[in-house]
Amino acid sequence: MSIKQIIIMKITRLFYLASILILCACSTDDADTTTGVDAIANRQSSCENVLGYTGLYWDFANALPTGLSEVPVIQNPRDQFIHSQLPLLGFTLPQNFTAFEITDPQTLAIGVNVFRNDNDVLFRWIPNSFILQNIPSQAVIANEINTMFSFYGFNGTPEVLCTAFRQQVLETIPMEFNARLLRFGDRIAQVWVITTYVAQGTAITISITTAPENEYDAQVINTFLPFNFQLYVNDSGGIVDNDMDGFDILRDPDDNDPNVP
Repeated sequence: MSIKQIIIMKITRLFYLASILILCACSTDDADTTTGVDAIANRQSSCENVLGYTGLYWDFANALPTGLSEVPVIQNPRDQFIHSQLPLLGFTLPQNFTAFEITDPQTLAIGVNVFRNDNDVLFRWIPNSFILQNIPSQAVIANEINTMFSFYGFNGTPEVLCTAFRQQVLETIPMEFNARLLRFGDRIAQVWVITTYVAQGTAITISITTAPENEYDAQVINTFLPFNFQLYVNDSGGIVDNDMDGFDILRDPDDNDPNVP
Protein backbone atom coordinates (compact mmCIF):
# COMPACT_ATOMS: atom_id res chain seq x y z
CA MET A 1 0.00 0.00 0.00
CA SER A 2 1.38 3.41 -1.00
CA ILE A 3 1.77 6.33 1.39
CA LYS A 4 -1.01 8.11 -0.48
CA GLN A 5 -3.32 5.12 -0.02
CA ILE A 6 -2.47 5.00 3.68
CA ILE A 7 -3.29 8.70 4.01
CA ILE A 8 -6.58 8.24 2.20
CA MET A 9 -7.45 5.33 4.51
CA LYS A 10 -6.65 7.49 7.53
CA ILE A 11 -8.89 10.22 6.15
CA THR A 12 -11.65 7.71 5.53
CA ARG A 13 -11.32 6.57 9.13
CA LEU A 14 -11.56 10.20 10.21
CA PHE A 15 -14.82 10.42 8.30
CA TYR A 16 -15.93 7.36 10.28
CA LEU A 17 -14.91 8.93 13.60
CA ALA A 18 -16.54 12.26 12.79
CA SER A 19 -19.73 10.42 11.90
CA ILE A 20 -19.72 8.67 15.27
CA LEU A 21 -19.33 12.01 17.03
CA ILE A 22 -22.45 13.35 15.34
CA LEU A 23 -24.55 10.22 15.41
CA CYS A 24 -24.06 9.64 19.14
CA ALA A 25 -26.44 12.55 19.61
CA CYS A 26 -29.14 10.89 17.48
CA SER A 27 -29.80 7.79 19.55
CA THR A 28 -33.35 6.53 19.37
CA ASP A 29 -33.00 5.71 23.07
CA ASP A 30 -33.08 9.41 23.97
CA ALA A 31 -36.04 10.39 26.07
CA ASP A 32 -38.63 12.42 24.15
CA THR A 33 -38.38 15.53 26.28
CA THR A 34 -38.60 18.25 23.62
CA THR A 35 -41.74 17.49 21.64
CA GLY A 36 -43.75 20.55 20.69
CA VAL A 37 -42.68 23.98 19.49
CA ASP A 38 -43.03 25.60 22.92
CA ALA A 39 -40.93 22.90 24.60
CA ILE A 40 -38.16 23.33 22.05
CA ALA A 41 -38.21 27.11 22.34
CA ASN A 42 -37.62 26.86 26.09
CA ARG A 43 -35.31 23.84 25.99
CA GLN A 44 -32.15 24.27 28.03
CA SER A 45 -28.86 22.91 26.74
CA SER A 46 -25.31 22.23 27.84
CA CYS A 47 -24.58 25.80 26.67
CA GLU A 48 -26.19 27.88 29.39
CA ASN A 49 -26.18 31.02 27.23
CA VAL A 50 -28.66 29.76 24.63
CA LEU A 51 -32.03 28.02 24.48
CA GLY A 52 -34.13 26.34 21.82
CA TYR A 53 -32.76 24.89 18.61
CA THR A 54 -29.54 26.87 18.94
CA GLY A 55 -28.74 25.02 22.15
CA LEU A 56 -30.10 21.75 20.80
CA TYR A 57 -27.72 21.96 17.82
CA TRP A 58 -24.81 22.67 20.14
CA ASP A 59 -25.70 19.52 22.08
CA PHE A 60 -25.99 17.60 18.81
CA ALA A 61 -22.47 18.63 17.78
CA ASN A 62 -21.17 17.64 21.20
CA ALA A 63 -22.72 14.15 21.03
CA LEU A 64 -25.29 14.88 23.75
CA PRO A 65 -28.95 13.79 23.72
CA THR A 66 -31.31 16.14 21.89
CA GLY A 67 -34.67 14.54 22.64
CA LEU A 68 -35.72 14.87 19.00
CA SER A 69 -38.70 12.60 18.38
CA GLU A 70 -38.71 12.84 14.58
CA VAL A 71 -36.07 12.93 11.86
CA PRO A 72 -35.79 16.54 10.60
CA VAL A 73 -36.50 16.83 6.88
CA ILE A 74 -36.25 19.51 4.20
CA GLN A 75 -39.69 21.10 3.93
CA ASN A 76 -39.21 22.75 0.52
CA PRO A 77 -36.88 20.42 -1.40
CA ARG A 78 -35.34 21.06 -4.79
CA ASP A 79 -32.52 19.10 -6.47
CA GLN A 80 -29.94 16.77 -4.97
CA PHE A 81 -26.29 17.63 -4.36
CA ILE A 82 -23.82 14.76 -4.82
CA HIS A 83 -20.08 15.32 -4.56
CA SER A 84 -18.31 14.18 -7.73
CA GLN A 85 -15.39 12.62 -5.83
CA LEU A 86 -17.29 11.24 -2.84
CA PRO A 87 -20.84 10.17 -3.78
CA LEU A 88 -21.75 9.37 -0.16
CA LEU A 89 -21.46 13.13 0.46
CA GLY A 90 -24.86 14.16 -0.81
CA PHE A 91 -28.21 15.54 0.33
CA THR A 92 -31.35 17.26 -0.91
CA LEU A 93 -31.15 21.05 -1.05
CA PRO A 94 -33.92 23.43 -0.01
CA GLN A 95 -35.31 26.01 -2.41
CA ASN A 96 -33.11 29.13 -2.70
CA PHE A 97 -29.95 27.27 -1.59
CA THR A 98 -26.95 26.44 -3.77
CA ALA A 99 -24.18 23.93 -3.08
CA PHE A 100 -20.57 24.59 -4.07
CA GLU A 101 -18.36 21.50 -4.19
CA ILE A 102 -15.00 21.64 -2.40
CA THR A 103 -12.20 19.58 -3.95
CA ASP A 104 -8.53 20.35 -3.31
CA PRO A 105 -6.00 17.78 -4.59
CA GLN A 106 -3.20 19.47 -2.63
CA THR A 107 -4.82 18.88 0.76
CA LEU A 108 -7.08 16.01 -0.34
CA ALA A 109 -9.98 18.18 0.86
CA ILE A 110 -13.46 16.92 0.06
CA GLY A 111 -16.49 18.92 1.16
CA VAL A 112 -19.23 21.38 0.34
CA ASN A 113 -20.29 24.95 1.04
CA VAL A 114 -24.07 25.44 0.92
CA PHE A 115 -25.23 29.05 0.77
CA ARG A 116 -28.68 30.51 0.73
CA ASN A 117 -28.86 32.62 -2.38
CA ASP A 118 -28.47 35.85 -0.38
CA ASN A 119 -25.31 34.36 1.30
CA ASP A 120 -26.83 35.04 4.73
CA VAL A 121 -27.02 31.34 5.63
CA LEU A 122 -24.05 28.97 5.34
CA PHE A 123 -23.61 25.25 5.93
CA ARG A 124 -19.95 24.25 5.48
CA TRP A 125 -18.96 20.59 5.80
CA ILE A 126 -15.50 19.20 5.06
CA PRO A 127 -15.30 15.60 6.31
CA ASN A 128 -11.92 14.96 4.69
CA SER A 129 -8.79 17.09 4.54
CA PHE A 130 -5.12 16.37 5.17
CA ILE A 131 -2.04 18.50 5.86
CA LEU A 132 1.50 17.12 5.86
CA GLN A 133 2.40 18.54 9.28
CA ASN A 134 1.05 18.47 12.81
CA ILE A 135 -1.36 21.35 13.35
CA PRO A 136 -3.23 21.92 16.64
CA SER A 137 -7.01 22.10 16.45
CA GLN A 138 -6.84 25.60 17.93
CA ALA A 139 -5.02 26.85 14.82
CA VAL A 140 -7.47 25.11 12.50
CA ILE A 141 -10.58 26.50 14.17
CA ALA A 142 -9.06 30.00 14.43
CA ASN A 143 -8.37 30.00 10.70
CA GLU A 144 -11.92 28.89 9.90
CA ILE A 145 -13.44 31.51 12.20
CA ASN A 146 -11.27 34.33 10.82
CA THR A 147 -12.14 33.32 7.24
CA MET A 148 -15.84 33.40 8.15
CA PHE A 149 -15.47 36.84 9.78
CA SER A 150 -13.71 38.14 6.69
CA PHE A 151 -16.44 36.81 4.39
CA TYR A 152 -19.14 38.56 6.41
CA GLY A 153 -17.11 41.75 6.87
CA PHE A 154 -16.88 41.49 10.66
CA ASN A 155 -13.92 43.29 12.26
CA GLY A 156 -14.93 43.40 15.91
CA THR A 157 -14.70 41.06 18.88
CA PRO A 158 -17.23 38.22 18.86
CA GLU A 159 -19.19 37.12 21.91
CA VAL A 160 -18.17 33.56 22.76
CA LEU A 161 -21.34 31.87 23.94
CA CYS A 162 -19.78 28.45 24.54
CA THR A 163 -16.60 26.49 23.89
CA ALA A 164 -15.70 22.81 23.96
CA PHE A 165 -12.36 21.05 23.78
CA ARG A 166 -11.72 17.33 24.13
CA GLN A 167 -8.74 15.09 23.53
CA GLN A 168 -8.88 11.33 23.14
CA VAL A 169 -6.89 8.43 21.74
CA LEU A 170 -8.65 5.88 19.56
CA GLU A 171 -6.69 2.80 18.53
CA THR A 172 -3.42 4.64 19.38
CA ILE A 173 -4.44 7.62 17.20
CA PRO A 174 -4.70 10.95 19.09
CA MET A 175 -7.58 13.26 18.26
CA GLU A 176 -8.85 16.69 19.29
CA PHE A 177 -12.37 18.10 19.13
CA ASN A 178 -12.60 21.90 19.29
CA ALA A 179 -15.86 23.85 19.08
CA ARG A 180 -17.17 27.42 19.40
CA LEU A 181 -20.64 28.91 19.53
CA LEU A 182 -20.34 32.60 18.63
CA ARG A 183 -22.41 35.75 18.30
CA PHE A 184 -20.90 38.33 15.95
CA GLY A 185 -22.76 41.33 14.63
CA ASP A 186 -26.33 40.13 14.20
CA ARG A 187 -25.27 36.55 13.51
CA ILE A 188 -24.90 33.22 15.32
CA ALA A 189 -22.27 30.71 14.21
CA GLN A 190 -21.40 27.22 15.36
CA VAL A 191 -17.92 26.05 14.36
CA TRP A 192 -16.22 22.79 15.22
CA VAL A 193 -13.20 20.89 13.99
CA ILE A 194 -11.70 17.45 14.57
CA THR A 195 -7.97 16.97 14.13
CA THR A 196 -6.52 13.47 13.96
CA TYR A 197 -2.76 13.04 14.21
CA VAL A 198 -1.02 10.34 12.21
CA ALA A 199 2.63 9.87 11.30
CA GLN A 200 2.24 11.64 7.95
CA GLY A 201 0.47 14.74 9.30
CA THR A 202 -2.97 15.95 10.40
CA ALA A 203 -6.34 14.79 9.12
CA ILE A 204 -9.03 17.44 9.58
CA THR A 205 -12.83 17.57 9.65
CA ILE A 206 -14.60 20.96 9.64
CA SER A 207 -18.19 22.01 10.30
CA ILE A 208 -19.57 25.57 10.17
CA THR A 209 -23.16 26.76 10.32
CA THR A 210 -24.15 30.40 10.49
CA ALA A 211 -27.24 32.53 9.98
CA PRO A 212 -28.71 35.80 11.25
CA GLU A 213 -29.53 35.42 14.94
CA ASN A 214 -33.25 36.05 14.44
CA GLU A 215 -33.51 33.02 12.13
CA TYR A 216 -30.75 30.71 13.34
CA ASP A 217 -33.19 28.45 15.22
CA ALA A 218 -35.32 28.09 12.09
CA GLN A 219 -32.30 27.23 9.98
CA VAL A 220 -31.20 24.58 12.49
CA ILE A 221 -34.44 22.62 12.22
CA ASN A 222 -35.25 23.37 8.57
CA THR A 223 -31.77 23.21 7.01
CA PHE A 224 -28.79 22.22 9.16
CA LEU A 225 -30.23 19.20 11.00
CA PRO A 226 -31.91 17.82 7.84
CA PHE A 227 -28.52 17.95 6.09
CA ASN A 228 -26.87 16.08 8.97
CA PHE A 229 -29.54 13.40 9.06
CA GLN A 230 -29.48 12.91 5.29
CA LEU A 231 -25.75 12.28 5.46
CA TYR A 232 -25.94 9.44 8.00
CA VAL A 233 -29.49 8.33 8.82
CA ASN A 234 -31.84 6.43 6.49
CA ASP A 235 -35.63 6.72 6.29
CA SER A 236 -36.18 3.99 8.88
CA GLY A 237 -33.90 5.71 11.40
CA GLY A 238 -30.98 3.32 10.86
CA ILE A 239 -27.46 4.18 9.76
CA VAL A 240 -26.92 4.42 6.00
CA ASP A 241 -25.40 1.46 4.11
CA ASN A 242 -24.90 2.87 0.60
CA ASP A 243 -23.49 -0.28 -1.04
CA MET A 244 -25.83 -2.68 0.79
CA ASP A 245 -23.02 -5.02 1.83
CA GLY A 246 -24.13 -5.32 5.45
CA PHE A 247 -21.53 -2.85 6.73
CA ASP A 248 -22.98 0.59 7.40
CA ILE A 249 -21.21 3.86 6.69
CA LEU A 250 -19.70 3.89 10.19
CA ARG A 251 -17.96 0.53 9.76
CA ASP A 252 -17.29 0.36 6.00
CA PRO A 253 -13.96 1.77 4.73
CA ASP A 254 -15.59 2.26 1.28
CA ASP A 255 -19.38 2.41 1.46
CA ASN A 256 -19.65 2.71 -2.33
CA ASP A 257 -17.97 -0.66 -3.04
CA PRO A 258 -19.84 -3.83 -1.95
CA ASN A 259 -16.56 -5.77 -2.17
CA VAL A 260 -15.07 -3.65 0.66
CA PRO A 261 -14.60 -4.82 3.34
